[in-house]
Formats: sequence, structure tokens, C-alpha cells
Amino acid sequence: MSSVIDAVFAGVDALRRLTVEVHERAAGEGRLPGTADLASIRPTVFQHLASGVPVISGTGVIAAPGSLADRPRWLEWWRTPRGSAAPRPLTVDLDPHHIGGYEYTSTTWFDKPRRTGQRVVVGPYVDYAGTDEYILTFSCPIRSAERFLGVAAADVRTSDLEAMMLPLLDAVAPVCLLVNATGRVITSNTVDAIAGALVPERLRRSSRIPVAQDGTPCEGLPWYLIWINGE
Repeated sequence: MSSVIDAVFAGVDALRRLTVEVHERAAGEGRLPGTADLASIRPTVFQHLASGVPVISGTGVIAAPGSLADRPRWLEWWRTPRGSAAPRPLTVDLDPHHIGGYEYTSTTWFDKPRRTGQRVVVGPYVDYAGTDEYILTFSCPIRSAERFLGVAAADVRTSDLEAMMLPLLDAVAPVCLLVNATGRVITSNTVDAIAGALVPERLRRSSRIPVAQDGTPCEGLPWYLIWINGE
């Protein structure tokens, strides 16, 4: 499991570095970058979406308000809808004054990296602003010269993670759950504990081990495996 976490964050960190380069290049020219500058990260975004291991459903960079010259807020975010291999941009209303505007600055995956300076894993939650699917969002802050520029992030569908994890969960025990830091199920091999639900009472005192991430601070972790060896 730690290899999946590390692989997702490796891609996110690559986007972070590219975005810092975009800003520093523009600063060297005495200007703020624009959305066209930020679009230079797209080849790497598309590469990550096509890699397939782990399965990334969406990835990109979410700009801090005021960090770009031509847009007050911006998502350089691309996703691959289920059943399609063609990346599509996520199109949302970014005007915070509109009733249906997407106020991304208040989301956990944006706000916590901004406040803490640390990477996070958020979810599973229903992505109402994008896919209406249960997802996990992996995000990290983007900073240059102590200035917060936004976050780099990636989404993983819980259903895709479950498909990867089921053989591992089955090898541990007949009933095995991957659980997040708040006690919600990420994925499991039992219909009694579906993604997003709280851990059932009968499993709360079962055997458990933490899932490591090579010691890298991550506020969204620790995750745990919880299991029982019989029904």
C-alpha cells in the first residue's frame, strides 16, 4: 500500500516542481505567469494520467488566488472519465460570488496544505464538483520564496484502489479493511464495510497495523489495516 501512496505523491511532486519553475521563470522576467505559462505542465499531466499504475483519474495544479496574471483563480486540471483514454479539462464556475461557484480555497485538500505546509490525503469523499464518484485526493503545497502558489494534486477513484487492493486484503484475512485516520473505510473485502462508511462497531477492536509512508509527514495519514480471521 505504501508503494501506491509513494507513486501518487511522486507524480504530484513532479507537478509541484514544474509549477515552481514556471513561477520563477516569470519572476526572472519581472512578471507574474499567466494561464498559458502554467499550461506548460500539461505534457507531464497527460503522462501521469496515461501511466495506469496507480490509476489516476485526475491530476493537475490549483492556483492560489492572485498568483496568475490573467485569472484571479484557476485550475490547470485534467481528468480521464471512466471508459475513456482522452484527457479532458475540468470545467467549473470559478467565480466565488456565484451561487454555484466552486470555492476550492475552502476544501480540505487545498486549505490544509496552505496552512500546514504539508502534503495530505483527503477522503474518500464524493466529488460533487467533478465526477460524482468516491475519490481520494492527494495534494501538496506549492511554494517559492515562502510564497504560497497553490497546490499540486491527484485524484484516485476508491473503486480503482479497491480493485488493486482486493488481492492484498484477501491475503491478510477473510474480513479486512483499509481505514483512514478518521475511522472511515477507504476500501475493504466485505460488503459490511463500504467506502466512506465508518468502521463497523464489531471491527473497532480487531487487529490493526499502520500503513507506512516511509516516514514522510502526511496529515491525511495514518491509514490502518483492520481485520478479523473469521466471520
